[in-house]
Amino acid sequence: MPDNLKPETREVDISELEEQFKSFLYAHNGKVTNERLALLRAIYENDGHYSVDELLDLMRNQSQRISRATVYRTLDLLVQSGLVKKLTIEGQETRYESAMTQGHHDHIICVDCHKILEFYDDELENLQDDILEQHHFKMVRHVHQLYGRCTQVDCPGKKE
Repeated sequence: MPDNLKPETREVDISELEEQFKSFLYAHNGKVTNERLALLRAIYENDGHYSVDELLDLMRNQSQRISRATVYRTLDLLVQSGLVKKLTIEGQETRYESAMTQGHHDHIICVDCHKILEFYDDELENLQDDILEQHHFKMVRHVHQLYGRCTQVDCPGKKE
């Protein structure tokens, strides 16, 4: 992918994110647990778009004991706190990604292998702003997902 289409990346301090999450939990009468903090760390230390099952596997591979119910509840809290983004992708399980390590970006999804690429395009963003202005709207948020077939010869889901 050309550099001009790559989303901006930011360095984050995991301990600062943990403090933000703790503050959120205290403010909402939630419990701060080792499992919740470990899940936050796992998402930020392993950049990607994770399903609940993938997060469970990741945690177990790190010798973390965590239940599926705890993962679901913690993900809901992380999304509410703004530290994690929830991605609803057509025909797939819900995915979760870090919200603080990258600036705004959109997604390209392979319909065969479900690979997810992130991109950012100034021209596309400007076009969206122009369209909103023409119709007398102000942007609140948007989700832009492009679905296609990757051209990788070794795409594991490619239909012959």
